[in-house]
Amino acid sequence: MTRSLRSLFAVRVLLLANGACLVATGALYLAYGARPAGFVVGGVLVAVAAVLFGCVPYTDPYRRGRRRANRRRCGVSDPFT
Repeated sequence: MTRSLRSLFAVRVLLLANGACLVATGALYLAYGARPAGFVVGGVLVAVAAVLFGCVPYTDPYRRGRRRANRRRCGVSDPFT
């Protein structure tokens, strides 16, 4: 499966921007929200942001596994295997 660098960069930027917005909103809910519900909503927002930040490495176009697979396909030997 081929992915273009532009699309991976766009997805990466969107993941980071949405994660930052969710962290900011979650922090505001944790600080100023009503006590029982504010903690729940803030915690959920921060958890979703953590999931988004966790997905960022999957948008790296130069991941080690992808480079190794491309080198094998081109017939270049890999010294790290």
